[in-house]
Parts: sequence; structure tokens; C-alpha cells
Amino acid sequence: MEHGNRRGPGRACAHQDTVTLEAGTRRSTSAIAGTAAGTAAAIAAAIAMAWPASATASSDYAKTRYPIVLVHGLTGAAKIGGVIDYWYGIPEVLRANGATVYVSTVPSFNSDEERALALQAYVRAVKLETGADKVNLIGHSQGGPTSRMLAAMSPQDVASVTTIGSPHRGSQLADVVLDVINGISSIPLAGPALVNVIQGVTNLLGWFNGIVNGQALNQDAIASVRILTSQGATEQNARLNATLAPGSQSALGPDCDTPGAVAEQRQGRDASGKLVTYTQAAYSWTGRGGPINLLRSNLLDPSTAAMAAAAGVMGMKGAGPNDGMVSVCSAKWGRVLSTDYYWNHLDEINQMLGMYQDVDPRTVILNHANRLRNDQL
Repeated sequence: MEHGNRRGPGRACAHQDTVTLEAGTRRSTSAIAGTAAGTAAAIAAAIAMAWPASATASSDYAKTRYPIVLVHGLTGAAKIGGVIDYWYGIPEVLRANGATVYVSTVPSFNSDEERALALQAYVRAVKLETGADKVNLIGHSQGGPTSRMLAAMSPQDVASVTTIGSPHRGSQLADVVLDVINGISSIPLAGPALVNVIQGVTNLLGWFNGIVNGQALNQDAIASVRILTSQGATEQNARLNATLAPGSQSALGPDCDTPGAVAEQRQGRDASGKLVTYTQAAYSWTGRGGPINLLRSNLLDPSTAAMAAAAGVMGMKGAGPNDGMVSVCSAKWGRVLSTDYYWNHLDEINQMLGMYQDVDPRTVILNHANRLRNDQL
């Protein structure tokens, strides 16, 4: 696809839709439009960085109806530190098979609402770039809940949401981290100061991640931890479910053993003011390979030991099977495609640097793009 004739992304937010996320709180896209217009140049630059020109596709196996937008998780960016691709080798495989793929950068550390606002501006720029009506979102880790939040805020922009290793019910590891932060904060005098220093350094790293990817993004490390805890996820799920169309079901089941809906429905007004119901397909998969298995783990991958240690903490907190950061239970959402891959949390996105274990994650995502194509998405 050619990259000339780009239009200003700020124009994408010109209509006046308002989405209620919780009682008494409304976000107007006209207000968001001002923010998007002010960052139009940065978003255009980020799109250019995240979607380099590619060779002619060798097939149309992954040629979906709507563009695919990849959404990173906590600590991430399109290129981590401006050097390492978060989705290592994945966009190239998709493009070689006909997919139109964009790799977004949202705040490395922040709440899902703030991350979704940045994603909304990016998605609408992608829509202007391609002329598409909607996009398919694929989110890893926190990128999953962030994508769900955008689907609630802007249902007209999202055709489907796919989540990979995402903590829809929170993460026991985040619970532990927040307990540690609260413990440090309780130390007289020095505790709060130390927490402020840690948060400041973390926020600075996130800000740097944004800058080297062409965007200056607000960061809030504590907010990101809180929203990933079990309590934070429970509260957010209630807000998201409140945005569903009357009588429709959530893609998050009532418990780990009961599947949710395979699609979610939300209502919004189109450009003419008519009330429209939008349907968003929902898919998920995850790994369960956090613990070391001498027969299945990649012992040459330096992240394997770290993920195994995290998996041990998760296990002590009663998480059950997990990928080192997210339990299988928490990752189930919508149409659950698999929970059997022996991946840790980084393997799910072909990290570190392609040193995955078990099935090639690039093949799994490629096959999913074909699934989206077959589902006319």
C-alpha cells in the first residue's frame, strides 16, 4: 500500500458521539478531537515508523476485510526503546500473506482508559489512511483490556477484538506488586518518597518509549498496576459491561469454567444521529508455559528463568496454570481458541528475539488472520 496522500488524523474525531463509561462520567469525542488534532503530526510519524513499506504479498491468506492494529502491553511500544520490535517478526509474516497491519504505540504505563484514548486517535488515523470503516484489534497482555476499552468507547471503530495472554480478571502478580508498593508507602517519611522515585523513573522510561516511537505520551505507573490487579479488573469489567447493548451478553464469562459470548454488542449514534447497534467479534488465546518443563521449555532463552520465577509467585497465590504473568483463567475471553500452548508471557509475541518454545507464535497469529478473513472481518 502506498503511503502518500496522508490526511490529518485529527479530522477523524469530528463527529459528536458520546460514550458513557460509568455513571456520571462522559467522554465526548469532540473533546478528544482537540487532543488528536494537537498530536496529528506525531501520530502520522508513528504510523510511518510502525508500518514500513513491505514487499508485494506472496498470497492473500491473511488479507482481512479490515486493517489489523496490534496493541502492545505493559512496558511496551511498537519498538521497545526504539530498537526491538515488540511484535517480533509478526507484522512481516502477516504482510507477506496479504494483511494490512499497523503497530500502535500507546502509553507503556497507564490505565486502560488513558491508553485507549491514545489508541483511539491512532485507530482513527489508520481509518483515514486506509479508508476502512473499522479495524481488527489484536492486543497482547494489557493491550487486550485496552482494546476492550476502546471497543466500549468507540464501538463504530472496532470490528473485532482479539486478546493474547490478557488479564481480563486481573493478575495475581500485579496484586503482589501493589501489596509491595503499599508496604513501602507505609514506611514513615522515606516510604512515600521512595515510591515517588520509583514511579518517576518508571514513568520516564515509558515517556522515552513513546518519544523514540514518535509520540509524547502521558505515563502513570501506579495507575497501570492498579488496573491490572484482581480488584482493578473486577471494577473495570463492571464499567465495560455497563456499556453493552441492553439484553446482550459480555464476552467475559461469569466464571473461569463458563464461556462468555463470542461477540459483544454496543449502541452508538452514527453521523446522522441514528441509534445503531455495533457487533464486535471476540477471540482469545493464551499460553500456560510459565513453569519450566525440561522437555518443552526453551532453556536457551534468558527470559525462561525469569518467567518461571514469576510463575512460581503466581502459583503460590493460587493462580493455577499460567504463563508467568497471567493465569489461563484470567485470559479466557470471547471465543477461546486455545489455552494449551506451552508459552510463557513473552513467547506469545515471539520474544525474546524469536526464541519461543512450543508452537511458532507467528504461525498462530497468521492462522488467526485467516480466521478473521473467513469471518469476513
